[in-house]
Amino acid sequence: MGRRRSGRRRAAVDDSPADLSGRSTADQQKSSSSSSGFGHRRTLRRRLLGLIRGFYLDAISRLPTADLRATTLARGLLLGGHCFGPLHPVHNIITNSVWYAAAFPLRPADRTTEVGVLTNQAIDRAARRSLDGLLAYLLRVHASLSPADALWQLSRSRADLRAAFTSVRCAKPSLPGAADPEVVKAAFQAAAEAAPHPNPAAFAHFASSVLPNVERYVSCLLVSKGGLSSLDIDRLSTMLLRYPLPDELLSSRPDPSPKVSEAISANKRNATNWQKCVLAMADAALCKFTCQTGLHYELHTVYGESFLDDERHNQHFHINFIAQPKEDHTSSSGVPSGHRLFFFAEAPLPPLQKFREEGISMCCLVEPSPGYTDNCHACLRHERKISHPVVGPVYHSHILHFGEQCSEIGTLHHDWDFRPILAVDYLCFDSDRDNGLVEHLRDFFARIDAYCSYLSDDEK
Repeated sequence: MGRRRSGRRRAAVDDSPADLSGRSTADQQKSSSSSSGFGHRRTLRRRLLGLIRGFYLDAISRLPTADLRATTLARGLLLGGHCFGPLHPVHNIITNSVWYAAAFPLRPADRTTEVGVLTNQAIDRAARRSLDGLLAYLLRVHASLSPADALWQLSRSRADLRAAFTSVRCAKPSLPGAADPEVVKAAFQAAAEAAPHPNPAAFAHFASSVLPNVERYVSCLLVSKGGLSSLDIDRLSTMLLRYPLPDELLSSRPDPSPKVSEAISANKRNATNWQKCVLAMADAALCKFTCQTGLHYELHTVYGESFLDDERHNQHFHINFIAQPKEDHTSSSGVPSGHRLFFFAEAPLPPLQKFREEGISMCCLVEPSPGYTDNCHACLRHERKISHPVVGPVYHSHILHFGEQCSEIGTLHHDWDFRPILAVDYLCFDSDRDNGLVEHLRDFFARIDAYCSYLSDDEK
């Protein structure tokens, strides 16, 4: 059976930004001013978010499975792995993730659970934070830019900070050089604060003082590699931690109350159980894929999940995941070793959450970040960004059993507001540094106590 070319189309990624300086300043300003309408700005922002989401999926597909599932690197990716920096956006994500994981490791007690599900909300949140950081950087170094101008420059540079920075100046693509170290540091500080990064001051120090010294070596490693090995991650960590962080950049340790600690533990247990359910479905879907194609794949990670129900209270899953050829079947699969593909799967929720391959209604390949993301009414209603299969004459069998495919998705606005705390935040909780989560829960319980006190006083 011929293998359909569908899994992914990764362009060669290098660290040479496109030179966008060929147009005159007057032409750029004219084009930029035409993009100032609110509707057009929203369209640009939506396109940029989709592009950055694709960068994250590319970076995720290149990380080694064992390291990615380790809680420390997953936390580094989702909270500290922003796409802004001096490299290609994908390489910035990898570099920033590895640096944060190495510089701020979790204590063993916080690494009790693997993170096998990188939720779509967590990835979308990371993409939106990265975009906010990119905009903040440009507005800091180019004070004459308006937010609309900065958004337009990022759009025409495909979210590459180097190209966007120099596009305004009609110069050779680069970031501010060694002659402007304070400008660079202040700009990265502004970007990290807008993102927001868990430790903006530490990131600004890293991006302006540490990374420039090893940038060439990091770039060579990432450009020469497709998928990274655990040894590559160790080499990156060693390069990026050649200089320790100053003590003043280390944050204070949170002091949660017993009630807050119990809430964190309970939410972590719930997130772990939910993750096991999603992983079981992905494994069953891969078994079905093997029966359909004869190709043997194993799970890398789940990068999207949507739990849906209909008017009859029937419950279904739509999920996206990345899988790789099993080592002992590489030669027979016809897929190069380490080549990872992107999948969509659909299934009803079985009794006792025991997924079997015969219960999987669909499992097929998809593009990692296609234009038909969210091509399903049910996922749209639940604000879940899922890559669905194309519907057409060639893919007549890829008809959703649940959710109803819809068209003209590009006209919809996907810049949704997510809850401030997601389930993955509990899985990646850092008891040494997660002041934000502790403060969020402390404020939450304080509001509940105040409301209960108000009701008690009212009854009196």
